[in-house]
Amino acid sequence: MLRDCALENQAFRELYRVWLDRGNGEAAAHRARGGRVVGCLGADVPEEYLLAGDLLPLRIAPDPRSDLAHADRYLEACFDPMVRSQFDRIVGPGEKPWDFLAVSNSTDVLVRTYLYLRELRRTEPEAPVPDTAFIDWLFTPSERFRRYNEARAAEFRKKAEEWAGRPITDADLREAVHVLNGERSAMGRIYALRQAEGPRVSGTEALVIAGAGFYMDRARHRDLVNALAAEAEAWPVLKGPRLYFSGTEQYDLTVYSYLEEAGAVIVGEDQDCGMRYYCRLTDPESPPEEAVVERYMRRIPSPKKATVTRRVEALVCEAQESRARGVAVCMDQFEEAASWDFPEEKRALEAEGIRAAEFCKLPYPAEKDETLRGRMAAFVEELKGGTADG
Repeated sequence: MLRDCALENQAFRELYRVWLDRGNGEAAAHRARGGRVVGCLGADVPEEYLLAGDLLPLRIAPDPRSDLAHADRYLEACFDPMVRSQFDRIVGPGEKPWDFLAVSNSTDVLVRTYLYLRELRRTEPEAPVPDTAFIDWLFTPSERFRRYNEARAAEFRKKAEEWAGRPITDADLREAVHVLNGERSAMGRIYALRQAEGPRVSGTEALVIAGAGFYMDRARHRDLVNALAAEAEAWPVLKGPRLYFSGTEQYDLTVYSYLEEAGAVIVGEDQDCGMRYYCRLTDPESPPEEAVVERYMRRIPSPKKATVTRRVEALVCEAQESRARGVAVCMDQFEEAASWDFPEEKRALEAEGIRAAEFCKLPYPAEKDETLRGRMAAFVEELKGGTADG
C-alpha cells in the first residue's frame, strides 16, 4: 500500500507521476532535445550502450485496458496475456513514444515475440514495427558463454551506434556505467530500508520507486531516489510477517496490494520490475565490454530462464537474506513452465522454516481473478501464526 508518508514526499510524488505516465512525457521531452528513444522488451537489454549513445531506454509496459485486437490477429492464444498486451501496443495504430526496439531473451515467450515482430516487419512493411535489435544472452556462468556474450554485446554496441548516428567510445561507455551504478546504488539504499530489522519502505512503494526508472533519464532517477532514501529513513516502521515475492513481473500494484492489505510486509523479490533489475553493480575498473557482460551474467537467476537447481538455491538464499517468513510465487497464465520449479522450491524453503505458496495461471490484469485476494489473505494469515509481529 502507498502510505501518506510516501505520497507527501516530493521525490516520491515525482517518481509516482512518471510511473503512472509510463514515460510518454519523458520520451517526448527527450525527443524534443534531439534524442531518440528505444522501446525495450525484457529486463536484460544492456542499457549501458543506449545511455552511451544518448538513447533513452523506455520499458514497454502492458496496457490492462487494451482489447488485444491487434495481438489476436497475429499471436496464438498460448502467448501469456501480459506479453500479448505489450505486443498489441507495438503493432497497434497510433503514435509510439519509441523510435527503435530492443528485445532481450529474458523469457522464451519474448524470443518468440521477437521472431513474430521480425516476420511482421518483413511481410507487412507498412506495420508500425521499427528497426529492432535482439540480444541473445547465455545466462549460465562459464568462460565459453562469457565469450559468446561479449560477441553479442559488441553486436548490440554497433546497433546502438547506428541508432545514435555516431561511434560509442569506451569513455562514453564508462560514463554510462558510472550513471547506472549510481542509480543501482541509490536503489540499494531503498532495498536496505525494506530489508532492515524494522522495514520502512513497503513493497508497493518500492515497486513505484523502481519502476519509475524504466521510463526516465537514469541520472535524474538516481538523484530522486537518493533524495527519497534520505527522508525514508524516518518513515514509520512496517509491522507484519516478512514476505519474499517471486515470479511474473508486476507492472501495477494489484498483487502487492492484496498481500499488503492482508498484513504482509514484502521485503524483497526476484521479479524483473524490482530487485533483480537493479541488483549488482558493473565493475568500473574492468574493460567496459567485459564488465557489462559480467553484470548481466551474474545477477539473481531469472525465475523463467535458470535451471531448477540454480533457481532453488538462489530463491532460498534470497529469502533467507531478506529474513522472510514466507515466499509467494506468482505466475501468469501460460507461464506454467516457470512454475514447474515450485515443488522443489517449496521443499527447500520449508526445510529452512520458510513457508511457500503458489498462485499460478493468473490472468492479466490479476484483478480478473476474483479469488486471488482471498487466497493471498489466507496465506498471509498462515504466516502470522499468532505471533507478536503478525
